[in-house]
Amino acid sequence: MTPLAGFVIAVIAGWIVRDPRRAAAIVVVPYLAVVAVQTWALADGRGVSPPDTVWPVKQAIGYYVVQVIILALALGVAALLAAVRARRVASPDGAAGIDRRTAIAVVVDAVLTIAFIVGALLDSAPVRHHSTQGSPPVQGLLGIGACIVSLIVLSVLTIRGRRAVARAKPAGSAVPARRPQVTGQPRHGH
Repeated sequence: MTPLAGFVIAVIAGWIVRDPRRAAAIVVVPYLAVVAVQTWALADGRGVSPPDTVWPVKQAIGYYVVQVIILALALGVAALLAAVRARRVASPDGAAGIDRRTAIAVVVDAVLTIAFIVGALLDSAPVRHHSTQGSPPVQGLLGIGACIVSLIVLSVLTIRGRRAVARAKPAGSAVPARRPQVTGQPRHGH
């Protein structure tokens, strides 16, 4: 469940928020909530995998490493999608628009997270025979595949966009480095 949920949460955040850092930050809490519910369900015997997949932690470290990798993939998708969207869609509303889009993305991702959690809880029931093969469920494989393919495509789009911008700049139009302010007055707030 976590790879697919992470992918959907990342796409929503990256599509709405056009700031890569904010988009990635929005993904963290909803993803961790989904991981927490999934981990509880597995520990309670309500998943395809047996309870010892998640507990004791010392023996189940592989599960948690996979969750961190999936989180990293989701963060990458959100950040790269936001970067691609920022380059392609001009925003006339400036900083106020960034804050508004961030709030919208947080709300949409929160609602989706609640829907994922409720769906997982309604779908879960104690399982008598768990998978002993250790293979993830189909929706997990689909989510991982979607994240990896999206990262590849978005990386290519990002690199091509940067190259296009670099080619469009005339020679010698490099932006000069900012000079520090030199005044006798200290800056406020520092």
